[in-house]
Amino acid sequence: MRRVVLALILLVLACPAMARPVRVFVVNPRVELRYAATYADFRDKMFALVDASHPRRVELVQPDVLDIASALRPRDPKAPADALIVFPEDIGLIAGLIGSRGATARSRTLDDGASTAAFIDLLLAYQPQVDYYTARYPGLGGLGYLFLGATDTFYRSFYETFRDLATTYGVHVAASVNAAPARRIEATDDPELVSLLRDPDESATRGYAYEAVAGTPVNTLFVFAPGGQVLVLDAHGDTVRSPDDTDGILRGSLDKAYLTELEQSPLGLAYGAVRNLDVLDTPVGRLGSVTSKDAWMIDVNDRYDAKHAELIIQAEAFDSWGFTVDPWLPDGFTAGGFAHVQRNPSFLFNLTPCLIGNLFDVTFDGQGAVIGKRRKPVASELALPSAWIGQNRDSGFVAVAPWVVDDPIEAEPELTLLERRTRLVESGVALLPGSGIECPMPNGPGACENGYRESVLQVDLSLPDGAPPARTPRPRVATAFEPARFPALPASGEQRHPAVVAQGGNVYVAWQDSRSGLENIYLGVSRDGGQTFTTQRISDNPDGSVVELRPDVAVRRDGAQVFVVWQEFCHAPADDCGRIKLARFDAAGRKLGTDQRVDAGADDAGKWNPSLALDRSGNALVAWVDERDRSPDGLPLEHIYFSRIRNGAGLGRNVRVDRGAPTPSSTELDNKWAPSVAAQRGSFFVAWTDFRNYQWDIFVSRSRTGRGFERNRRVDDAGFERIHDHPGLATDGRGALHAVWADRRRQEPDTDIRYARSTDGGRHFSASLIVDRAEQGLDPDHETPSNQWHPSIAVAGDDVFVAWQDNRLGDNDVFVARSRNGGASFDFDERVDDSGGDASNQYRPDVAVDPGRAVYIVWEDERFGPAAVAIARRSLN
Repeated sequence: MRRVVLALILLVLACPAMARPVRVFVVNPRVELRYAATYADFRDKMFALVDASHPRRVELVQPDVLDIASALRPRDPKAPADALIVFPEDIGLIAGLIGSRGATARSRTLDDGASTAAFIDLLLAYQPQVDYYTARYPGLGGLGYLFLGATDTFYRSFYETFRDLATTYGVHVAASVNAAPARRIEATDDPELVSLLRDPDESATRGYAYEAVAGTPVNTLFVFAPGGQVLVLDAHGDTVRSPDDTDGILRGSLDKAYLTELEQSPLGLAYGAVRNLDVLDTPVGRLGSVTSKDAWMIDVNDRYDAKHAELIIQAEAFDSWGFTVDPWLPDGFTAGGFAHVQRNPSFLFNLTPCLIGNLFDVTFDGQGAVIGKRRKPVASELALPSAWIGQNRDSGFVAVAPWVVDDPIEAEPELTLLERRTRLVESGVALLPGSGIECPMPNGPGACENGYRESVLQVDLSLPDGAPPARTPRPRVATAFEPARFPALPASGEQRHPAVVAQGGNVYVAWQDSRSGLENIYLGVSRDGGQTFTTQRISDNPDGSVVELRPDVAVRRDGAQVFVVWQEFCHAPADDCGRIKLARFDAAGRKLGTDQRVDAGADDAGKWNPSLALDRSGNALVAWVDERDRSPDGLPLEHIYFSRIRNGAGLGRNVRVDRGAPTPSSTELDNKWAPSVAAQRGSFFVAWTDFRNYQWDIFVSRSRTGRGFERNRRVDDAGFERIHDHPGLATDGRGALHAVWADRRRQEPDTDIRYARSTDGGRHFSASLIVDRAEQGLDPDHETPSNQWHPSIAVAGDDVFVAWQDNRLGDNDVFVARSRNGGASFDFDERVDDSGGDASNQYRPDVAVDPGRAVYIVWEDERFGPAAVAIARRSLN
């Protein structure tokens, strides 16, 4: 409790003056068959978790679990007006065993096949309903028809229980279930169908049933408003209410997109579309959902950041928490929601509720958490626990649920990490089904079979009410670069995603700017080496009419023309329709002609992340993510497309770059992201991050004509468990191809910036080098690993510069490393930004070299409050 109070004080001190308080509760319940016998049991368990005055609280809830109801209005008159209770992934799973149809399944033991036998029992019990849905929605695989057959059971138990929690306590409630969209049908309208679908246990007491209206059982998060309606998104990305605004259809708020292999088969769940993971705009924040695997996915998180999600709900039903030393699963867990709060500017907090307990032979575990931004310093003096078990302290944790035992470091700080984890594994394996270690208290926690500890975390968060207010930064601290300059310090709105090029003393910076409300693209032109800039909005769209994002910029070799490319949403704020646009300017920044559309896809497809380069003739080369292609089941896929636009005008042919069959697990998830394009002599290269192998890998491909691309080649050299992202690509005059990316492998808790080089046109790459030295000298037993993201690369002769976002000092700063020998080795990295120890973040740098003159680095800088584009210069020597 002392640690939570300290965290709350720090949050209040760090909060902007214009903020709204939201009280959040992260619920980490133990799954048990005893509350799956009847609808009343399921309902009583959930209500008892919320309210200590419930008559079955002592029976159903472990001792010392926080009483949520007493911390809400009106019982707590000082509580914030808005509150959110979040439950974990699959909190509704146990409801599928309710009633007489689930009795045989509930009786299964480890000796007779447990979970497999239980599913077979349920299929037999629900055979009439399975037959009905098989005829209506033919072709489903796995256990898909069982989930459809149990639609009435799930909605009667899960939907009605959590709806009533929201209305009873006047709060927002988020909870997860595997179910299809449904409608309520009355016996007075269709008695035969109600009789077929309704639970026979309630045939005499309930005059309605729930019917699935689609053959798509999905892992979905329901967000209930205090009035009991489900908050969902319409076709335009606006938040509406189900069933009132959806013609009576009940559905989840946000569907999980990246299914685990178990969810694909044997469960047979349907995939959500990545592009449908939009933001729910609610009184408790702009909510995003990254259920389980989605929390690690590069495209999901990038898209949420672009759409300004503030509060990320990461509902979890994790497994193997503290069961093995290598890999240590909490480390792998850190690379999900925790890392993305640090990586992405808009993400302010992550709420991770965890389902815990053994269900037959299946385990659920983990530690729920509330996660915020890291701060300087990482703070080794933080109170314990301030991380997940078997990890060192980290200032990014606001609150952490207790494990079944205390981390040994609390009593013995001299222990090594291996010693701590070895001891923790002893308690972890004791929890497993069949361990035979009996718990001293039937409903209590401990290192014993199914002795998981239930908990509720309570934290008051401050979310922004409008744009971030201005702040006074700490004094600058000099670096090897000149003091940072701000080409157009915003009077309102924010500036994000800067890109820079330089040629002959001229410097050009493009960025997205929200001064008019929606983001638009601006161009800054400096004719004096980055000392002063003139700025202008560049597109032909009326101010604030569409969302324009993520520009890239290139300058011709003779310096006579400058090109800017960007993506835009056809209708703000929905991203289902997108365009890639290109504009040209002369050296002084005067616009030449009108905007040119680069993509030729239909307007029902999103377009993302354009990258720009110029060939030797000054023709624009653009690569981007395009959603025009569909999966076998009809989902929009993110693929890489390319266009060469001759003489800066006219629409070039669109060519798909990525090639190669995905693994079976990735057939519906064959997504690509974050392309980078480069040109060399008569060749064009595109690199990107790719999920074809059910891992995020870096691939590259070459084209000699721009009309087709060669075999895709993998660049990175990591083994299992790969999450690599945002490659940068550059060429030099000697024919070498240089690639950098953010690299996370082998369940490691941190990412690195890695570099590889090809001297044969991208057919083979050298073994990768770690460019950053963030972990050099790190004491792994007592110090906290850091992350490096968003690398960019620029090459001039033998000089190779790599810049990136780095949180080794706590929050994010900008670092750079230089190679003076064409990438064979890199000098020790150094800090670029001069914000010193200021409590602000610096994000997403881009680097450019003006040959023979200087290197320039731009980034997003939050030292003044709202993000502003900053640029720093260093002479070449």
